[in-house]
Amino acid sequence: MTPPGLLAGVAALVAVGGSILLVRPAVRRTGLGVVHPAIAWIALHAVFFAAGAALLSSVGAAEPGLAWYVALTALATALGVAASDRLARRRGASAPDRPGAVGPATPDGARVRPAVVVALLGIALAAVAPGLIATGLPLLADDPTGARAELAGLAVQPLRVALPGAVVVVVLAALRRPTRTRIAAAGASVMIALAFTLLLASRYLAAELVATLVVAWLLAGRRIDTRAVAALALGGVIVFGAIQVVRAPGQSSGRELAFAAERTVSRVVLVQPRTLDALMDAIPAETPFFGGLTWLRRAAPLVGRDDVPNLGYWIYPRIFPDQDPGVIGYAAPGLIGEAWANFGAAGLTLFVALGILLERLGGLLAGRRTGTADIAAGAVAIVVLARTHALGLNGTLVLMALVVAWRVLGGRDAGSLIREAGLVLRWRA
Repeated sequence: MTPPGLLAGVAALVAVGGSILLVRPAVRRTGLGVVHPAIAWIALHAVFFAAGAALLSSVGAAEPGLAWYVALTALATALGVAASDRLARRRGASAPDRPGAVGPATPDGARVRPAVVVALLGIALAAVAPGLIATGLPLLADDPTGARAELAGLAVQPLRVALPGAVVVVVLAALRRPTRTRIAAAGASVMIALAFTLLLASRYLAAELVATLVVAWLLAGRRIDTRAVAALALGGVIVFGAIQVVRAPGQSSGRELAFAAERTVSRVVLVQPRTLDALMDAIPAETPFFGGLTWLRRAAPLVGRDDVPNLGYWIYPRIFPDQDPGVIGYAAPGLIGEAWANFGAAGLTLFVALGILLERLGGLLAGRRTGTADIAAGAVAIVVLARTHALGLNGTLVLMALVVAWRVLGGRDAGSLIREAGLVLRWRA
């Protein structure tokens, strides 16, 4: 007889494949290919949840319910995409014309306002400046992890939109009117921005920047050589591992390579499934479902719940019980963890809604792949929604609101965008 954990682990992996099959019609209709928001989300779900959940459940390190829930969230999201795509087809939405690659001859359908883009980046940098003044650049500090903790919360959110958005604008400007000066400026802007995120000792800011650039490049109709993808992946793993060593010099001293490998596997493949498993163990066995109150914690006492915690801080000691009690750690529950903590299995409906949102975003972007502002904002939006493996509902809503604000303020032709968004919301596009 097949062990239940192994069966659940296989189901998690099969669900990823099934999800890809379910979203293929939407991907084909929009012509977005691998950068369709649904494909981006499924890819990260496979890496950050399905692989780890399958492994932990198969070896008995987690209950089979973990892998089953991970499998069902993938399928629920894909079903939302498929249902939304089918409705759009019924209402007459057709495949848009496939634009060629953005280049010298491509008209800019949504130009940017350079001064506004620069101003928005300046505002984002000003928001994190007090933390940097107080602690210095985290990567160069004596305690990088402690210094990095100062750069969290709402203050850093504008930077997650404005920095990659500005860099994409510079890169697209070089593609449209390529000269040595513009190409050099684009390359320099990418390297400076990447160096800045690394000096912040931030894994996710650097990863989001690179991911946004790749998505924007593909949205613009450009291709990436397979060898370049392999080089990017290898470079990302090396940089990620190096940051782990720098952020924990005491733990890595004398065994830097082994520590980097162990920490990379743990942080990429295992930490999210372990976080979800800990939440599923504790809720509802020890604590009742929160019924949506984790998103409105300040209002919880009004309905008689005084026990609504910040899930990330609350669950951390359960994942790392041997950690020094004086260390305040945070484990991002992501949307999947929040869905379980609030509603249990009923939280799967959130992923159906997420699937609908992913498909509608794809419908909007399919017809707006030549405008600089549209490509930049669209690439950031795709990365934000794909990152719901670590972003909760409130964080996602804040970042999406910032993306919309960046696009409206930093780009021209907002009227055309609003009209097309209306068609998308009526499933006419």
